[in-house]
Formats: sequence, C-alpha cells, structure tokens
Amino acid sequence: MSKPIPIITIEQLNSCGHHITMNVDVRRLEVHAKTLTPADFPHRHDFYNLIYIKQGSGWHDIDFRRFKIEPNQLFFMNEGQVHEWFLSEDTVGYTFFFKKEFYDVTDSHLSLSTLPFLNNSNNDEPLVVFDELTGQLVSLLFEKIMEEYAAKQPHYESLINALLKQLFIYSLRVYQPNFKDETAVLNVAKIRQFEALIEIHFRAYKSVKEYADLMNITPNYLNAVCNKTVGRKAGELIRDRILLEAKRLLLYSTMSVCEMAYHLGYEDCSYFIRVFKKEVNQTPEQFRIRHR
Repeated sequence: MSKPIPIITIEQLNSCGHHITMNVDVRRLEVHAKTLTPADFPHRHDFYNLIYIKQGSGWHDIDFRRFKIEPNQLFFMNEGQVHEWFLSEDTVGYTFFFKKEFYDVTDSHLSLSTLPFLNNSNNDEPLVVFDELTGQLVSLLFEKIMEEYAAKQPHYESLINALLKQLFIYSLRVYQPNFKDETAVLNVAKIRQFEALIEIHFRAYKSVKEYADLMNITPNYLNAVCNKTVGRKAGELIRDRILLEAKRLLLYSTMSVCEMAYHLGYEDCSYFIRVFKKEVNQTPEQFRIRHR
C-alpha cells in the first residue's frame, strides 16, 4: 500500500475528537515547535498557516525551496504545501492557523485568491521581511490575536479576522509591487486565475488550450500574458505544477513511479518518465534516490 504525504489538520494539532471542528488556532512558535517530532516532518496542511519569526535562525523548506530564517520574517503557507524546518533553540515567534471558511472579507483586494504571497506559485515568494518598527507592530498584532483567542470573549473571531486583515495589509505594503498601469494589474489577475485553474485541474488538463478555453481566451493570448508578466510560457507553468507534485510524491510517499504517473493523469508510464527526465535531468527513480 502506498504511503501518502501526511496531512495535518488543526483538529489533530489540538487532539480533538472526530466530532469537533476547528477553523482557527494560534500559538507561540517556540511552544508549537517542541510539540512536533522529526516523524511529523515533512507534511502538508489542510489550512493556511502564518509563521512569524520574532527572533532566531535556521532554515525553512517549502516545496523544495529553502529559505533562511531571520528576525521580523513572516511566512505564508497555502493549503496543500509541503514543508519542514530547522529552528535554532533561541527562535521566538508565532504560528497562526486558519481555514478558508474562517476568513471573512468583503474587500476584493484582501481576498485569499488575490494575496500574492498566498499562492502556490514559484513566481511568488511566500514571505515578507519587515523593518524593525513594522516588526514591532506585527508582534503586537500577534499578541492581541493570542489574547483574543485565549479569552474567547463575545465576537472574538470577528476581532481576530480584523487583526488578520491588518497583518495582510502590512505585508502587502512590503510585498506588493507598484503597478504603473491597469494593463499590468489585469495581466496579474489573469495569471492568478490561470494558476488557480492549474491547481484544480493539473491532473486532468495538460495543454495550454484546455486552460485558455476555461478562461474564455485564446492560447496565444494566454501565452502572451504569461511571457509579459512572469517571463515564462503558459505550458511551463502547467509543467511546473505537475513536476512539483511528482517531486512531492517521490520524496514523501511510497507510490511506485507508475502509480504516480496514473495519479497525475498520465496513461502511459513511460511517457511520464520521459517528461520528468527531460525537465529534471534525472529519471523519477534517480531523483528519489538522490534526494532522500
């Protein structure tokens, strides 16, 4: 039987019974880190996760990308991403978990789908680093979130929601590029839509035309938008997502290569191996052996 990549839920983190559902949780990072063992890593989440580093060092791996830990750093993790970390003993910070249904927003500029740091794309960095003054403000916001979560006074979830929006606004001020024209904004929106569709359909749809049809645009237009906005072809973005999932499964599951190929929507196992080798310069088995 193939062993999948483990998925950790908020309920599991709190040792809840099967009848209990939780949409939000917050805790001190140094306390949370001590509750996890090496056997818990790497893993996926079924929730969004904000990890704020107030002080400390080490590294944080998110989907085969390694990030150096430093103070005033806020990581954003989307649902389904695979991660693991090494934190120094003196690391201090906060970790905040929430499900999609918890986050209530009416401002389209703050919706989860439009926040650039909450995308599963290699075109977006999953973190910001604040200056000292803003870092102090962010720490105070996390402290207030922890206070509200612990006290659970009336409407505490609404207040936590409001505080979370403030965190996102501070983050956007650091992260978001200053677009100079409406065309650039529209192109980014198209890329976001394309990446969201890839996330849903990458096992079934492999061609640019299939995604262009879903977006009611031509394949040539989709390619032009991708080239202008992120400097890459649309087909490359599709392949990147497929290869990312293949790498995850190779390292963190016990699926055979052919099981993996079928799982990713390839009827011909040999063809999948050729595609993987062409893009990675290793066969799937070579990748598994060299990186485990």
